[in-house]
Amino acid sequence: MNPEKMLSRHPLKNALALEFWDRSRPMLGDRWQVVVEARVAVPVSEDTLPPELHSQSSQVIAALGKEVVFAQQEVRNFVDTGEMAGLLQQIEEQLLASLQAYLGHPQFPARFIRKKFADQQREKGWYH
Repeated sequence: MNPEKMLSRHPLKNALALEFWDRSRPMLGDRWQVVVEARVAVPVSEDTLPPELHSQSSQVIAALGKEVVFAQQEVRNFVDTGEMAGLLQQIEEQLLASLQAYLGHPQFPARFIRKKFADQQREKGWYH
């Protein structure tokens, strides 16, 4: 397995950072599966919690940990070795253009934490 490599890091308007990671791996011969992953780590703290969860802050932090990570991947299969560098850059530019405003929105951290906590509570309900 190829180790992942950070391609770049972009500060966002909400004080978070958008990172791009190359998670590509060889397939057959000179062909690759090209994978670019966009990630944003969102700290789970009093400052980032949505207002309705402030009274449950210790439960939210216990359930989610100190941070939750947004991740989105773009995958291309059977890419020639010679085309990899250009394709990595192209995918990164497309993801940056489409995600930067959404992930940089001032309400993104609270909304993402709200969703992750709701998902965790729903999953917990399935197992109890």
